[in-house]
Amino acid sequence: MNSPAPEPDGAPALVERAVAGPGDASVTVAVCTFRRPQELQQTLQGLWAQRGLTGIAVTVVVVDNDSQASARAVVESALPPSPWSLRYVVEPRPGVASARNRCLREAQTELIAFIDDDEVPEPTWLAALLRCHSSTAADAVFGSVVPRFDGPPPVWSMNGALFTKPRYPTGSVVGWEAAYTANVLLTRHLLELAGGAFDERFAASGGEDTLLFLRAERAGAKLVWCDEAVVHEHLPTARLRLAWLLRRAFKGGQNWVRIRAQTSPHVWLPMALRGAASALLFALLLLPALLVSRGTAVRQAVRVAGGLGKMSAWWADRAAAGAAVRHYVG
Repeated sequence: MNSPAPEPDGAPALVERAVAGPGDASVTVAVCTFRRPQELQQTLQGLWAQRGLTGIAVTVVVVDNDSQASARAVVESALPPSPWSLRYVVEPRPGVASARNRCLREAQTELIAFIDDDEVPEPTWLAALLRCHSSTAADAVFGSVVPRFDGPPPVWSMNGALFTKPRYPTGSVVGWEAAYTANVLLTRHLLELAGGAFDERFAASGGEDTLLFLRAERAGAKLVWCDEAVVHEHLPTARLRLAWLLRRAFKGGQNWVRIRAQTSPHVWLPMALRGAASALLFALLLLPALLVSRGTAVRQAVRVAGGLGKMSAWWADRAAAGAAVRHYVG
Protein backbone atom coordinates (compact mmCIF):
# COMPACT_ATOMS: atom_id res chain seq x y z
CA MET A 1 0.00 0.00 0.00
CA ASN A 2 1.34 3.42 -0.86
CA SER A 3 1.80 6.04 1.85
CA PRO A 4 -1.26 8.27 1.67
CA ALA A 5 -0.72 11.90 0.84
CA PRO A 6 -2.25 14.50 3.19
CA GLU A 7 -5.77 15.59 2.32
CA PRO A 8 -6.58 19.27 1.66
CA ASP A 9 -7.98 19.69 5.19
CA GLY A 10 -4.84 18.24 6.76
CA ALA A 11 -6.29 14.83 7.71
CA PRO A 12 -4.59 11.75 6.23
CA ALA A 13 -6.37 9.58 3.73
CA LEU A 14 -7.61 6.44 5.50
CA VAL A 15 -7.01 4.02 2.66
CA GLU A 16 -5.09 4.16 -0.55
CA ARG A 17 -4.31 1.08 -2.60
CA ALA A 18 -2.73 1.11 -6.00
CA VAL A 19 -1.06 -1.27 -8.38
CA ALA A 20 0.92 0.90 -10.74
CA GLY A 21 0.30 0.49 -14.43
CA PRO A 22 0.16 3.17 -17.10
CA GLY A 23 -2.71 2.98 -19.55
CA ASP A 24 -3.66 4.48 -22.85
CA ALA A 25 -6.32 6.48 -20.98
CA SER A 26 -7.34 7.11 -17.39
CA VAL A 27 -10.58 7.67 -15.55
CA THR A 28 -11.68 8.22 -11.97
CA VAL A 29 -14.83 6.53 -10.70
CA ALA A 30 -16.27 8.58 -7.83
CA VAL A 31 -18.59 7.09 -5.21
CA CYS A 32 -20.11 9.27 -2.47
CA THR A 33 -21.43 7.28 0.47
CA PHE A 34 -23.28 7.90 3.71
CA ARG A 35 -24.07 5.03 6.08
CA ARG A 36 -24.89 2.42 3.45
CA PRO A 37 -22.18 -0.19 4.09
CA GLN A 38 -23.93 -3.20 2.55
CA GLU A 39 -25.00 -1.32 -0.55
CA LEU A 40 -21.54 0.24 -0.94
CA GLN A 41 -20.03 -3.23 -0.84
CA GLN A 42 -22.32 -4.29 -3.69
CA THR A 43 -21.39 -1.16 -5.66
CA LEU A 44 -17.68 -1.92 -5.31
CA GLN A 45 -18.19 -5.56 -6.27
CA GLY A 46 -20.02 -4.36 -9.38
CA LEU A 47 -17.09 -2.10 -10.22
CA TRP A 48 -14.56 -4.91 -9.79
CA ALA A 49 -16.57 -6.95 -12.31
CA GLN A 50 -16.18 -4.37 -15.11
CA ARG A 51 -15.05 -5.67 -18.51
CA GLY A 52 -13.63 -4.22 -21.71
CA LEU A 53 -11.20 -1.77 -20.09
CA THR A 54 -7.89 -3.04 -21.42
CA GLY A 55 -5.40 -0.17 -21.48
CA ILE A 56 -7.53 2.04 -19.24
CA ALA A 57 -6.10 3.15 -15.89
CA VAL A 58 -9.01 3.25 -13.42
CA THR A 59 -8.96 4.88 -9.99
CA VAL A 60 -11.94 4.44 -7.67
CA VAL A 61 -12.40 7.22 -5.11
CA VAL A 62 -14.83 6.57 -2.24
CA VAL A 63 -15.78 9.72 -0.35
CA ASP A 64 -17.42 8.96 2.99
CA ASN A 65 -19.68 11.81 4.11
CA ASP A 66 -19.92 10.33 7.60
CA SER A 67 -17.45 12.00 9.96
CA GLN A 68 -17.34 8.71 11.91
CA ALA A 69 -15.85 6.96 8.86
CA SER A 70 -18.49 4.24 8.93
CA ALA A 71 -17.56 3.00 5.44
CA ARG A 72 -13.90 2.44 6.28
CA ALA A 73 -14.21 -1.28 7.03
CA VAL A 74 -16.02 -1.91 3.75
CA VAL A 75 -13.33 -0.18 1.71
CA GLU A 76 -10.46 -1.75 3.65
CA SER A 77 -11.85 -5.19 2.83
CA ALA A 78 -12.30 -4.35 -0.85
CA LEU A 79 -9.75 -5.80 -3.26
CA PRO A 80 -9.69 -3.92 -6.58
CA PRO A 81 -8.57 -5.80 -9.67
CA SER A 82 -5.05 -5.13 -10.89
CA PRO A 83 -4.08 -2.54 -12.06
CA TRP A 84 -6.96 -0.51 -10.59
CA SER A 85 -6.40 1.93 -7.74
CA LEU A 86 -8.70 2.44 -4.74
CA ARG A 87 -8.71 5.51 -2.51
CA TYR A 88 -10.91 6.26 0.49
CA VAL A 89 -11.28 9.63 2.19
CA VAL A 90 -13.68 11.20 4.66
CA GLU A 91 -15.44 14.48 3.89
CA PRO A 92 -16.64 15.71 7.30
CA ARG A 93 -18.73 18.60 5.98
CA PRO A 94 -22.27 17.25 5.65
CA GLY A 95 -24.18 17.39 2.38
CA VAL A 96 -23.99 15.58 -0.92
CA ALA A 97 -22.63 18.66 -2.71
CA SER A 98 -19.67 18.79 -0.31
CA ALA A 99 -19.01 15.09 -0.88
CA ARG A 100 -19.15 15.46 -4.65
CA ASN A 101 -16.84 18.45 -4.59
CA ARG A 102 -14.41 16.38 -2.55
CA CYS A 103 -14.54 13.79 -5.33
CA LEU A 104 -13.56 16.48 -7.82
CA ARG A 105 -10.63 17.55 -5.65
CA GLU A 106 -9.42 13.98 -5.19
CA ALA A 107 -9.67 13.04 -8.87
CA GLN A 108 -6.48 13.51 -10.88
CA THR A 109 -7.88 12.58 -14.28
CA GLU A 110 -9.56 14.43 -17.13
CA LEU A 111 -12.50 12.00 -17.07
CA ILE A 112 -14.60 11.43 -13.94
CA ALA A 113 -17.48 8.96 -13.66
CA PHE A 114 -20.03 9.20 -10.87
CA ILE A 115 -22.10 6.33 -9.51
CA ASP A 116 -24.25 6.30 -6.37
CA ASP A 117 -23.61 4.05 -3.38
CA ASP A 118 -26.98 2.30 -3.80
CA GLU A 119 -26.32 1.32 -7.41
CA VAL A 120 -24.71 -1.71 -9.03
CA PRO A 121 -23.28 -1.26 -12.54
CA GLU A 122 -23.63 -3.82 -15.29
CA PRO A 123 -20.26 -5.35 -16.32
CA THR A 124 -19.91 -3.16 -19.44
CA TRP A 125 -21.09 0.07 -17.75
CA LEU A 126 -17.81 1.98 -17.68
CA ALA A 127 -16.62 0.73 -21.07
CA ALA A 128 -19.91 1.86 -22.63
CA LEU A 129 -19.58 5.36 -21.14
CA LEU A 130 -15.98 5.68 -22.36
CA ARG A 131 -16.85 4.38 -25.81
CA CYS A 132 -19.74 6.83 -26.17
CA HIS A 133 -17.54 9.70 -24.99
CA SER A 134 -14.88 8.77 -27.54
CA SER A 135 -17.35 8.56 -30.43
CA THR A 136 -19.32 11.72 -29.63
CA ALA A 137 -16.72 14.01 -28.01
CA ALA A 138 -19.40 14.85 -25.45
CA ASP A 139 -18.62 16.86 -22.35
CA ALA A 140 -20.87 14.53 -20.33
CA VAL A 141 -22.31 11.09 -21.07
CA PHE A 142 -25.31 9.91 -19.05
CA GLY A 143 -26.40 6.31 -18.62
CA SER A 144 -29.59 4.55 -17.64
CA VAL A 145 -30.66 4.04 -14.03
CA VAL A 146 -32.93 1.00 -13.67
CA PRO A 147 -34.74 0.39 -10.35
CA ARG A 148 -34.11 -2.84 -8.47
CA PHE A 149 -36.84 -3.78 -6.01
CA ASP A 150 -36.59 -6.13 -3.04
CA GLY A 151 -39.99 -7.56 -4.00
CA PRO A 152 -42.90 -6.83 -6.32
CA PRO A 153 -43.55 -3.04 -6.46
CA PRO A 154 -46.93 -1.77 -5.25
CA VAL A 155 -49.82 -2.05 -7.68
CA TRP A 156 -50.48 1.68 -7.39
CA SER A 157 -46.97 2.38 -8.74
CA MET A 158 -48.05 1.00 -12.13
CA ASN A 159 -45.77 -2.00 -11.63
CA GLY A 160 -42.88 0.28 -10.69
CA ALA A 161 -43.28 2.74 -13.56
CA LEU A 162 -43.59 5.68 -11.14
CA PHE A 163 -40.09 4.89 -9.86
CA THR A 164 -38.53 4.58 -13.34
CA LYS A 165 -36.36 7.28 -14.89
CA PRO A 166 -36.67 8.19 -18.60
CA ARG A 167 -34.33 6.60 -21.15
CA TYR A 168 -33.19 7.80 -24.59
CA PRO A 169 -31.48 6.30 -27.65
CA THR A 170 -27.71 6.12 -27.44
CA GLY A 171 -26.05 9.17 -28.96
CA SER A 172 -29.03 11.44 -28.32
CA VAL A 173 -28.20 14.96 -27.22
CA VAL A 174 -30.13 15.58 -24.00
CA GLY A 175 -30.92 18.73 -22.08
CA TRP A 176 -29.93 19.58 -18.54
CA GLU A 177 -33.38 18.48 -17.35
CA ALA A 178 -32.38 14.84 -18.01
CA ALA A 179 -28.98 15.18 -16.34
CA TYR A 180 -27.86 13.68 -13.03
CA THR A 181 -24.78 12.32 -11.28
CA ALA A 182 -26.38 8.94 -10.57
CA ASN A 183 -24.72 7.60 -13.72
CA VAL A 184 -22.48 9.95 -15.67
CA LEU A 185 -19.05 10.35 -17.21
CA LEU A 186 -17.98 13.99 -17.31
CA THR A 187 -14.93 15.97 -18.34
CA ARG A 188 -12.87 18.68 -16.68
CA HIS A 189 -13.93 20.93 -19.54
CA LEU A 190 -17.56 20.61 -18.48
CA LEU A 191 -16.61 21.54 -14.93
CA GLU A 192 -14.82 24.63 -16.20
CA LEU A 193 -17.89 25.63 -18.20
CA ALA A 194 -20.09 25.12 -15.13
CA GLY A 195 -17.95 27.18 -12.78
CA GLY A 196 -15.74 24.44 -11.38
CA ALA A 197 -17.82 22.82 -8.64
CA PHE A 198 -21.21 21.75 -7.32
CA ASP A 199 -23.19 24.51 -5.62
CA GLU A 200 -23.10 23.75 -1.90
CA ARG A 201 -26.20 25.86 -1.24
CA PHE A 202 -28.02 22.70 -2.41
CA ALA A 203 -26.11 20.43 -0.04
CA ALA A 204 -29.11 19.44 2.07
CA SER A 205 -31.81 19.46 -0.62
CA GLY A 206 -30.16 17.83 -3.62
CA GLY A 207 -30.38 19.34 -7.08
CA GLU A 208 -26.81 20.59 -7.14
CA ASP A 209 -26.00 18.18 -9.97
CA THR A 210 -28.89 19.43 -12.13
CA LEU A 211 -27.74 23.01 -11.57
CA LEU A 212 -24.17 22.12 -12.54
CA PHE A 213 -25.34 20.64 -15.85
CA LEU A 214 -27.68 23.59 -16.47
CA ARG A 215 -24.78 26.00 -16.14
CA ALA A 216 -22.57 23.82 -18.33
CA GLU A 217 -25.19 23.50 -21.07
CA ARG A 218 -25.82 27.26 -21.06
CA ALA A 219 -22.06 27.71 -21.54
CA GLY A 220 -21.98 25.36 -24.54
CA ALA A 221 -21.43 21.89 -23.08
CA LYS A 222 -22.56 18.89 -25.10
CA LEU A 223 -24.62 16.39 -23.08
CA VAL A 224 -25.17 12.94 -24.61
CA TRP A 225 -27.06 9.80 -23.61
CA CYS A 226 -25.67 6.24 -23.62
CA ASP A 227 -28.47 3.75 -23.04
CA GLU A 228 -26.13 0.75 -22.85
CA ALA A 229 -24.39 2.16 -19.75
CA VAL A 230 -26.76 0.71 -17.18
CA VAL A 231 -26.71 0.78 -13.40
CA HIS A 232 -29.30 -0.84 -11.14
CA GLU A 233 -30.53 1.33 -8.26
CA HIS A 234 -31.68 -0.44 -5.10
CA LEU A 235 -35.08 0.81 -3.95
CA PRO A 236 -35.76 -0.55 -0.46
CA THR A 237 -39.27 -1.14 0.84
CA ALA A 238 -39.17 2.15 2.77
CA ARG A 239 -39.10 4.04 -0.53
CA LEU A 240 -41.97 2.12 -2.08
CA ARG A 241 -44.53 4.19 -0.23
CA LEU A 242 -46.81 6.93 -1.43
CA ALA A 243 -45.60 9.31 1.28
CA TRP A 244 -41.99 8.98 0.07
CA LEU A 245 -43.04 9.51 -3.55
CA LEU A 246 -45.02 12.65 -2.66
CA ARG A 247 -42.17 14.07 -0.57
CA ARG A 248 -39.79 13.51 -3.47
CA ALA A 249 -42.18 15.26 -5.89
CA PHE A 250 -42.66 18.17 -3.48
CA LYS A 251 -38.92 18.61 -3.00
CA GLY A 252 -38.40 18.18 -6.74
CA GLY A 253 -40.83 21.02 -7.43
CA GLN A 254 -38.96 23.27 -5.02
CA ASN A 255 -35.58 22.41 -6.50
CA TRP A 256 -36.86 22.90 -10.06
CA VAL A 257 -37.69 26.54 -9.32
CA ARG A 258 -34.60 27.14 -7.17
CA ILE A 259 -32.38 25.86 -9.98
CA ARG A 260 -34.11 27.98 -12.62
CA ALA A 261 -33.78 31.03 -10.36
CA GLN A 262 -29.99 30.76 -10.41
CA THR A 263 -29.97 31.85 -14.05
CA SER A 264 -33.35 33.66 -14.17
CA PRO A 265 -33.88 35.50 -10.86
CA HIS A 266 -37.33 36.76 -11.82
CA VAL A 267 -38.95 33.32 -12.08
CA TRP A 268 -40.09 33.06 -8.45
CA LEU A 269 -43.54 34.59 -8.85
CA PRO A 270 -44.38 33.16 -12.30
CA MET A 271 -43.32 29.69 -11.23
CA ALA A 272 -45.26 29.95 -7.95
CA LEU A 273 -48.39 30.91 -9.90
CA ARG A 274 -47.81 28.09 -12.36
CA GLY A 275 -47.33 25.68 -9.47
CA ALA A 276 -50.56 26.82 -7.85
CA ALA A 277 -52.50 26.39 -11.09
CA SER A 278 -50.97 22.94 -11.62
CA ALA A 279 -51.74 21.82 -8.06
CA LEU A 280 -55.35 23.01 -8.36
CA LEU A 281 -55.90 21.39 -11.76
CA PHE A 282 -54.54 18.00 -10.79
CA ALA A 283 -56.29 18.08 -7.42
CA LEU A 284 -59.59 18.47 -9.29
CA LEU A 285 -58.65 15.47 -11.43
CA LEU A 286 -57.87 13.23 -8.46
CA LEU A 287 -61.35 11.82 -7.97
CA PRO A 288 -62.01 11.10 -11.67
CA ALA A 289 -58.54 9.54 -11.86
CA LEU A 290 -59.34 7.27 -8.93
CA LEU A 291 -62.29 5.94 -10.88
CA VAL A 292 -59.86 4.91 -13.63
CA SER A 293 -57.21 3.25 -11.43
CA ARG A 294 -55.19 3.79 -8.29
CA GLY A 295 -52.07 4.22 -10.40
CA THR A 296 -53.66 7.04 -12.39
CA ALA A 297 -54.76 8.75 -9.16
CA VAL A 298 -51.28 8.46 -7.68
CA ARG A 299 -49.81 10.05 -10.79
CA GLN A 300 -52.16 13.01 -10.33
CA ALA A 301 -51.28 13.24 -6.63
CA VAL A 302 -47.58 13.36 -7.53
CA ARG A 303 -48.31 16.27 -9.87
CA VAL A 304 -50.20 18.06 -7.09
CA ALA A 305 -47.20 17.64 -4.78
CA GLY A 306 -44.87 18.98 -7.47
CA GLY A 307 -47.08 22.02 -7.97
CA LEU A 308 -47.16 22.71 -4.24
CA GLY A 309 -43.38 22.44 -4.21
CA LYS A 310 -43.10 25.09 -6.91
CA MET A 311 -45.45 27.34 -4.93
CA SER A 312 -43.24 27.11 -1.85
CA ALA A 313 -39.84 27.27 -3.57
CA TRP A 314 -39.07 30.87 -2.56
CA TRP A 315 -39.59 30.08 1.13
CA ALA A 316 -37.58 26.87 0.81
CA ASP A 317 -34.69 28.78 -0.73
CA ARG A 318 -34.70 31.36 2.07
CA ALA A 319 -34.91 28.61 4.69
CA ALA A 320 -31.97 26.78 3.11
CA ALA A 321 -29.89 29.96 3.15
CA GLY A 322 -30.29 30.34 6.89
CA ALA A 323 -30.24 26.71 8.00
CA ALA A 324 -27.36 24.59 9.16
CA VAL A 325 -26.20 22.16 6.50
CA ARG A 326 -27.34 18.60 7.13
CA HIS A 327 -27.00 15.33 5.31
CA TYR A 328 -29.14 14.70 2.26
CA VAL A 329 -30.30 11.18 1.49
CA GLY A 330 -32.37 10.97 -1.70
